[in-house]
Amino acid sequence: MIHRNFAVAMKEVILRIEESAYEQLMGFIRLCPQVEVVSEGNGLETRESADLCVACAIREMRQNGAFRYPSDYTYIMLVSNEGMAKGLKYFYSPKEFIDYLRGLELDALPGRSTLYDTIGKTNGRYPDWTFSDSPKDTEVLRRKNVARQFLSAFGRARRRLSDGVSENR
Repeated sequence: MIHRNFAVAMKEVILRIEESAYEQLMGFIRLCPQVEVVSEGNGLETRESADLCVACAIREMRQNGAFRYPSDYTYIMLVSNEGMAKGLKYFYSPKEFIDYLRGLELDALPGRSTLYDTIGKTNGRYPDWTFSDSPKDTEVLRRKNVARQFLSAFGRARRRLSDGVSENR
């Protein structure tokens, strides 16, 4: 393992390669002392694994108190529909989103009208959302942070899953 000085700028790249090319690629990587392999694993992405990551992310957010209002679930639906993270599903309606979350065995979900109303007040694309209900700057930041926290929790759940670590740790 290569130990890096924190002042060195690093990039992270995720690759999917056919198994037959794995040894050849790893041989090449070993020739590059500036490259560090951080994680390896089987990259089989299934709809079920993405669903598991969504459920884990929402449970983590609930545990951390990230949801202040039922309408906060809207921001998860919106970042999912904007394709902000690989594997997130597109939802054609708030009802479809709520039914999806119920299918993940999540409870205490908002109603359709709450999501419809919040979608109607949200303009633009994340992270540059604006809100027609004129919230204070701190509330704008909080709303955007709900999406950011979801994307972060989703990524953590995906890494745990790819590393073979269970949800219960």
